[in-house]
Amino acid sequence: MKQIYTIGLIILTLTISQQAFPQAENAKSPLRGEQQIELSEGYSFVSSRIMAENSDMQEILQNNLTNIEFVRNSAGLMLRKIGPNWVNSIGDWVNTEGYLFMMNQADELLITGEVIDPQTPIALSTGYQMIGYLPDQALNTEEVFQDVLENLEFVRNTAGLMFRKIGPNWVNSIGEMQPGEGYLVKMYSDNVLIYPSTPFTCGNSFTDPRDDQTYSTVQIGDQCWMAENLNIGTMINGSENMSDDGIIEKYCYGNDPANCETFGGLYQWNEMMEYVTDTAVQGICPEGWHLPTDHEWKILEGTVDSQYPVGDPIWNNTGYRGYDAGLNLKSTTGWYGGGNGSGLYNFEALPGGFRSPDGYFSNITLNAYFWSSSEVNSYYAWSRYLFYSYGDVYRSIYGKLSGFSVRCLKGNFTPANQPPESPSTPSPEDGVINQSIEVDLSWTCTDPEGDPLTFDIYFGTEVTPPQVATGQTETTYNPGTLENNTEYFWKIVAHDDHTNTTEGPVWSFTTEEGGQWQCGDPFTDPRDDQTYNTVIIGTQCWMAENMNIGNMINSSNNQTGNGIIEKYCYDNDPANCETYGGLYQWNEMMEYYATGVQGICPSGWHIPTDDEWKILEGTVDSQYPVGDPIWNNTGWRGYDAGLNLKSTSGWYEGGNGSGFYGYEALPGGQHSVDGSFYSLSIGAFFWSSSDYGSPGGSFAWKRILEYDIDWVSRYSGNKGYGFSARCIQN
Repeated sequence: MKQIYTIGLIILTLTISQQAFPQAENAKSPLRGEQQIELSEGYSFVSSRIMAENSDMQEILQNNLTNIEFVRNSAGLMLRKIGPNWVNSIGDWVNTEGYLFMMNQADELLITGEVIDPQTPIALSTGYQMIGYLPDQALNTEEVFQDVLENLEFVRNTAGLMFRKIGPNWVNSIGEMQPGEGYLVKMYSDNVLIYPSTPFTCGNSFTDPRDDQTYSTVQIGDQCWMAENLNIGTMINGSENMSDDGIIEKYCYGNDPANCETFGGLYQWNEMMEYVTDTAVQGICPEGWHLPTDHEWKILEGTVDSQYPVGDPIWNNTGYRGYDAGLNLKSTTGWYGGGNGSGLYNFEALPGGFRSPDGYFSNITLNAYFWSSSEVNSYYAWSRYLFYSYGDVYRSIYGKLSGFSVRCLKGNFTPANQPPESPSTPSPEDGVINQSIEVDLSWTCTDPEGDPLTFDIYFGTEVTPPQVATGQTETTYNPGTLENNTEYFWKIVAHDDHTNTTEGPVWSFTTEEGGQWQCGDPFTDPRDDQTYNTVIIGTQCWMAENMNIGNMINSSNNQTGNGIIEKYCYDNDPANCETYGGLYQWNEMMEYYATGVQGICPSGWHIPTDDEWKILEGTVDSQYPVGDPIWNNTGWRGYDAGLNLKSTSGWYEGGNGSGFYGYEALPGGQHSVDGSFYSLSIGAFFWSSSDYGSPGGSFAWKRILEYDIDWVSRYSGNKGYGFSARCIQN
């Protein structure tokens, strides 16, 4: 089974060291597999649970070299190109290690070989190291490191998320660790990590603890099937009916036990069900497995057929259905006249024949007959039938006294797919009035099975609105600028990926009369007709752009209290003011105290105080809320407030923000007291209106955001510097 994992970007590079135990050599039977890993452009931590036959790092990456800048291990050794030649100082790829990749552009890495034992010990040395992730499925980070917490400082993933102790509590921002990703670990002292054992993974062999028989398994779409017919129970003669005696009984074709070894047992329906008629039943399957329903057979057929997908109405028909589902389910050998299957899905349906209600055996090598757990009435149940010369699948009802093969399906049974829930919680609310003419429509909609949903949007001024969009996956829609004082109608139609559809109600809202401005609308400064976006963040209304009012003066001159607002444009280029706003010395921004904290802001707005900055920071930070003492500190504070305030583009080396709050802080740099400019695209520098120390002194509180840091710096700044200015509504 092919697994694909996407690795994000990082911006951290460290010289670190690690030891690793040798790979395990005592596996019972080496399991082969492959792992495909998406290598993102830029930096990423990478690891693999596959031990390639040729473990040389350069050989493994042979098909990716054109897109690789370098690969680095925990010891600082590298695979990189020097002149025309690739130099591999790392040597072999070690599965217990993680590696730092720097990619010139995105690529895919495919590793084929032996699957390493996921419980292979990993030595964790004091200090930093990159480690490999060995399990084949995601595991909770805290559970993984539970036994080494006393010696652990932190774990960090490619995206910069961390598992670390904050105060008395461990905080897991990573969530689950993922196959294909490497992890940066820092230890206070040496220890050994062994990944927790993971539950059964479909595709591995399964041993039935009741009789120690082992079955191959296979993942087909969302289903995990046994890839062999069940063969449990005591053989009875084909002339006898099975009975509810507490002992599982089976027929072997021709009353020959060797046929049970090859084709599995044949079972009457009630015996298979263990005399329970509930469809959702384990029956004679092992614990954790169940008998497939008629609906689950339809899912299997739609998954393997090349023409008719899951949910196609054809699967509800009786008789032969589909195009090549039968061909793709049949085993690759053993069928009469060479009527073998394709083997594309490894279901390996064998032509085991059947036992008739009158006790005769028939059609071995010609047909495969399978029960479902879905009954029609007390005499009949749904079944499936494959024929050596046909490529489709026959669905029919058969008498329960027939003896058919049985396949088991992992987990709980899958009920018939349900349609999406009705779209709800509209925004704007239904019937609302005085709605802004700049509005995004939004709604919520869920699916009982969690199926992916798409939406058709109907919107307009008619009671039965016309369709304006189709097939979108987002639960928001921007209808553009609307007309004032107008009633609009809209509805959402939801579709799942099983052809189910749910139509929501028609909602309405009425827009505001013209001239009523509210936060979130663009604001036009009447002094110079410049327009600024605005945004509500918590209880505050901010301009979502830097101020850009005043006349540009040369950077070699100081701004003066001459009654004219003056500004610097980075590099003395007016275009930079258009993009990043102006840069203002503190006294100029404050208009030399003539207007109080309003400063150069328009009427109704003012320069934010130091405390108002703290409220903003606590509102947008995911870990430290408003009022947390951390915001009173100087220097870098918080967890991700800076990330959430930065703009979503324009920052050096992709150090952009999340855009969660729409604040869009731009890296406009600064103007130094010596007249030079610094840090365009690197940093954003903002004044507060609060003096540092005594009023009228030389310093004031400022804020700094940088491209490679997710926090916010609070510090004092010399009032002679030129920083960006943001305004907050009174």
